[in-house]
Amino acid sequence: MGIRTRVLVTPGPAGIASRERDREVAGDAETGEKGRAGPLLPLYSTPPMSPSFPLLNLPTPLYPMMCSIEHPLSADIAMATRADEDGDTPLHIAVVQANLPAVHQLVNLFQHGGRELDIYNNLRQTPLHLAVITTLPSVVRLLVTAGASPMALDRHGQTAAHLACEHRSPTCLRALLDSAAPGTVDLEARNYDGLTALHVAVNTHCHEAVLLLLERGADIDAVDIKSGRSPLIHAVENNSLSMVQLLLQHGANVNAQMYSGSSALHSASGRGLLPLVRTLVRSGADSGLKNCHNDTPLMVARSRRVIDILRGKATRASSTSQPEPSPDRSATTSPESSSRLSSNGLLSASPSSSPAHSPPKDAPGFSLAPPNFFLPPLSPPAFPPFSGVLRGPGRPVPPSPAPGGS
Repeated sequence: MGIRTRVLVTPGPAGIASRERDREVAGDAETGEKGRAGPLLPLYSTPPMSPSFPLLNLPTPLYPMMCSIEHPLSADIAMATRADEDGDTPLHIAVVQANLPAVHQLVNLFQHGGRELDIYNNLRQTPLHLAVITTLPSVVRLLVTAGASPMALDRHGQTAAHLACEHRSPTCLRALLDSAAPGTVDLEARNYDGLTALHVAVNTHCHEAVLLLLERGADIDAVDIKSGRSPLIHAVENNSLSMVQLLLQHGANVNAQMYSGSSALHSASGRGLLPLVRTLVRSGADSGLKNCHNDTPLMVARSRRVIDILRGKATRASSTSQPEPSPDRSATTSPESSSRLSSNGLLSASPSSSPAHSPPKDAPGFSLAPPNFFLPPLSPPAFPPFSGVLRGPGRPVPPSPAPGGS
């Protein structure tokens, strides 16, 4: 009778393997039957089971523990990195609430768990973005030092530097630049509108941010990707005289041209911005520079005063002591305006002329000036006799007081 034995080794309690024997009978000589299975007999007796953790009085596991011991802070780490329905983690919420101790604890949990601090919510905002938006320079410094990326983009393609300039927070911008590792902040990065952080600072009229960016090496003549405008052209189109002066003082190219070929002087002349035109001309702006349509700033100018400035006749306007009206305000007649020249270069009507006197016609080649430049007052003003000595046309010098007078 041939017998074939199979030994099975299976895991048992507390790592003890039990052996079983399966016996197959090849043939029974006496009965002549084949394939009858015999009883399963253990090779040796199994020792009694004892608890694996007697101190804790825990039941013995059925299988040995094959996985490593779990991190003691795994539950806290999972809770700290869990996002809600808006995609905000507890770190996002702690930053918005300006809870600095909670931010410290959550950052430590992120670091212990090896998690990235650049977690986006549904609005694609990282905790660093929210710290800049809520103007918390201490939180910005903490997050950047802990490893938050200063170049993470929000849904508009803006970095933390863009957001600091947009929200007029030079303190957050300084904290960002001081805490970041050298070379990790690209000040020439463009957002989805093609603007650098300097463009954004110029458009928000944040002088401190502009000075800080220029101090840290930002390109003062960087062009935006969409139109090719430099920060100076943006400042001119915003009609910000102080920002234009600031950029020119730090070496901005006054003749920089956008993609259409227009310069800052084109923009100022076409808009009739007298103070900006005068500032640009004094800084060396070329009035003969042509754009893609072969138009010079003189050709796009619509204001007579702007044309005079571009032709070098600005001294006539600056010689008078009276302030100049803004380009969008019409001039009104006054008695003192009789000694001035009209916009077409001819003498205006005197105050004593009759109301029915027709205004003089413009010279050929010039547009008709507004009628209110030539209308005399309804009644001629009466000038009382004055015994003093005349200093100039129409401007007497008051006599000195008599001795003993008040």
